[in-house]
Amino acid sequence: MENATKALLIAAAVLIAVLIISLGVIVYNKASEAVTGAGDLGEYQTQQFNEKFTKYQSENATGADVNAMLTTVFNHNNSQPDGDTCVKVTVNGTDRISANNELEQTPTKVSTGARYKIVCKVDPKSKLVNEITVTKNTSTPSTPTT
Repeated sequence: MENATKALLIAAAVLIAVLIISLGVIVYNKASEAVTGAGDLGEYQTQQFNEKFTKYQSENATGADVNAMLTTVFNHNNSQPDGDTCVKVTVNGTDRISANNELEQTPTKVSTGARYKIVCKVDPKSKLVNEITVTKNTSTPSTPTT
């Protein structure tokens, strides 16, 4: 009888140990998911940063879109104390906003009657937009007739 009691106690102890280990594994997995989710916050911030500029990217942007983008970049660069995330803007081969934020006044606006191509370039290392190139379209796209 004593052996049967000891065997039942040992079996119960093993069962409880397995339950505790299983619970530990579950807690560990949940904690590692939380840490992985916190790592995605950097990606989210990068996406939010880039969205400020890539929303202007277009093959056929209006002059008003270009002027709005110039103002957005200028204000962004002025709010950067260290200049690490400043964005350079080149319009038709001429620097309008420098990457090191040397301009002290609002950049010159472009003609609103023309159409432009806006291309955002992303730094492969930081994954942030670091340069925007604007070129004036030489031909106006044809409008579809109905």
